[in-house]
Amino acid sequence: MQSGAPDPFPPNPPHGSIANLRKSNISALGIAFMLFCLVSAGAFGIEEIIPSAGPGLTLIILIVLPFLWARPISSLVAEANSILPREGGIYAWAKETFGEFWGFQAGWWTSMDTYIASGAYIAMAGGYTAQLLSLDDTGTFVFKLFVIAFFTVINLVGLIEVERISTFFSVLILIVFGMAVVFGFMNWQANPFDPVFANPENPMSCLVEALSLGIWMYCGYECIAAMSGEYEDSRNVAKGFRIALPLIALSYILPTLACLGAYPEGTWAEWGIEGGFSESVLGYGTIFSMVLGHTGVVIFLIIAIMSQCTIYNTYLASGSRSFWVLSEDNLFPRFIRKVDKSGRSPYVGVLTISLSSLVFSQFDFVSIIEMDIVFILARYMLLGFIVMKLRKMYPVAERSADMYVIKGRVRPWSFAVLACGIATFALCLTPIGDFPATVLFLASGVVAYVVFKRIYGGLTCVDPEAHPVDPKTGLAVGDTRRIGLFALVTAGLFLLTLVLNLAFGL
Repeated sequence: MQSGAPDPFPPNPPHGSIANLRKSNISALGIAFMLFCLVSAGAFGIEEIIPSAGPGLTLIILIVLPFLWARPISSLVAEANSILPREGGIYAWAKETFGEFWGFQAGWWTSMDTYIASGAYIAMAGGYTAQLLSLDDTGTFVFKLFVIAFFTVINLVGLIEVERISTFFSVLILIVFGMAVVFGFMNWQANPFDPVFANPENPMSCLVEALSLGIWMYCGYECIAAMSGEYEDSRNVAKGFRIALPLIALSYILPTLACLGAYPEGTWAEWGIEGGFSESVLGYGTIFSMVLGHTGVVIFLIIAIMSQCTIYNTYLASGSRSFWVLSEDNLFPRFIRKVDKSGRSPYVGVLTISLSSLVFSQFDFVSIIEMDIVFILARYMLLGFIVMKLRKMYPVAERSADMYVIKGRVRPWSFAVLACGIATFALCLTPIGDFPATVLFLASGVVAYVVFKRIYGGLTCVDPEAHPVDPKTGLAVGDTRRIGLFALVTAGLFLLTLVLNLAFGL
């Protein structure tokens, strides 16, 4: 390394409770299984794409997105994490590259995502259990309480235990979906790609449906980096991606292909998330009822419940670190930064996300996703810019040989463009009447930053010289320009949304 070059592994800030966290020895395979849980945990949800987009287009989207979306996102995350393996993940990277304001936005979007989305998985687990055990509303609520309490305890015990539970559930889920693939091919009777479009007269509307839900199915790769400050060897994150990427893609593509081919021709319109649990709806569980009868339905329902629980388990671990790192930098109330004496977890963060899970689990699943996707896509719009800036700050030639690097000159830029472009396109691919809600969600981060910066001081409390305050605004010097840029970007998103609405008739 050249003399005077930046440290390729800038450490976590020495202040606060981050230093009290103990390291966890999690292997690349363990991280891969945690990634599988964060992103996938089975093909649940794809059932909604098929009748609205068409079976052929659904399969095409599932095959293409790993190359155009998942691979760029995971590669960008892996490189950023290799340079800055810090607690908080994308918050720490954005803060390092673009300063306190944009760092807070990335941290806020991540926090809101995990706090909202965690309730969706509890809601789905409760719904599946209600079908399995014929529970009423009270019984379903009690079950949700039990699941939240159980996984809260797991997360309070430590990250190693989260990884072990994720690995156990992941293996079971993969076995059952592997059985669905075998049963499907054994009963093959139809062309799974026919028809390509659900509505051949309006293929663009089909593409909108398929792309929006497909992107959702391949989201969550960056969440694994939120806990990087606790891995003994953060290089295992990049290694875990190499295992998880094909595993996730195949867990989507093969069961969908096999089951579409196993059901009678023309029945693709009958697919839904209750498939196999309801006689009038088809899905992955249907193949188990065809081959194993009622016993097969019970087995698949149990796996469906496990799938949602294991996603919740890993989201609880990742999400509990989100507001916590903001608090460490004096950008959120101090109470949430507490770590238990043994250094196993930020227990207040775990408890608060458990409470939010119970609240949001009472909402409709689709409503939760519609709120959540805005914060997810906003992160991905910023991710490519972060990595390209990190490449200037920490040149590839000055890094150690064992650090992950996106190879080539063109590929890093192309990955950044794909991540930002597809995320922007998907964010604006909504009816114009929904845009005010999008603005409200995104602007919440700006409002929160102004409030918390003025109350708690932010990074000025850590280093006043490096982070001076503008006495006129009480914010960091240059924040008014950054807020202006945020407003300009929002106006650009509005114009793009308007153009897409006119083009696609949304």
